[in-house]
Amino acid sequence: MLNGLFISLSAVYVVCVIAFIIVRVKECGIKAVMLKTTSSLLFVILACIAILIKPENIGYGILFVIGMIFCTVGDIWLDLKYVHKEYDEPYTFVGIGSFMVSHILYVIGILMTYPQFVPWQIALAIFSALSIAIVERLISNKTGFEYGKLKWLTFVYSIVIMLTLTFSLNGMNAFGWLPMINGAPMPSVLPRFVTINVGTVIFALSDLALSIAFFRKGGNTKANVIWVHVTYYIAQYLLALSILM
Repeated sequence: MLNGLFISLSAVYVVCVIAFIIVRVKECGIKAVMLKTTSSLLFVILACIAILIKPENIGYGILFVIGMIFCTVGDIWLDLKYVHKEYDEPYTFVGIGSFMVSHILYVIGILMTYPQFVPWQIALAIFSALSIAIVERLISNKTGFEYGKLKWLTFVYSIVIMLTLTFSLNGMNAFGWLPMINGAPMPSVLPRFVTINVGTVIFALSDLALSIAFFRKGGNTKANVIWVHVTYYIAQYLLALSILM
């Protein structure tokens, strides 16, 4: 029954996301905010159903759910800034802050998914995230990005989202691919590892496009709006789906 409900709500999720993107491309009004909020609540509900189906994954699953709730809050604020343009900066600040909290929770959840991390692997993930964030900021400073008063918040957020990515990728390599290359049998949780990895990579690509839309002059194009939201909702769905693995 719960499996059927997950599949049915997945179909509703796809329809709702498509409807939101169509409306959002035309204009960013209250209707778009409502559809976006509904779409975001659906991936939270899907993650909750996944926990009910796989209660043994509640440890990291509940962290993903709480993270998705913070993402939903961030979604609302980041679209309201287009409705109330006079509050652009504070709404962006709160929205990015909400997403930062969500990614911290995702990182903790990923660490629970890969419990065998040793100190050098953790150090490698942190060093990689810092390096990528610094390079990204150096490039963006040379390519027309204007962060204004949000330059430090956006930089810290870049580090946090890169931590989500690097911990996921390092865990996949250390406990998925490398043991198999060395002759170990395929781990039963490999599908979960792959799903989380693909989700975090797509999430990072979505945030890169979102940064262009927010902080680069002329970046908020219709094509970019579509790319941001398609990749974002695919990424969130994959994270919810990973709980079932």
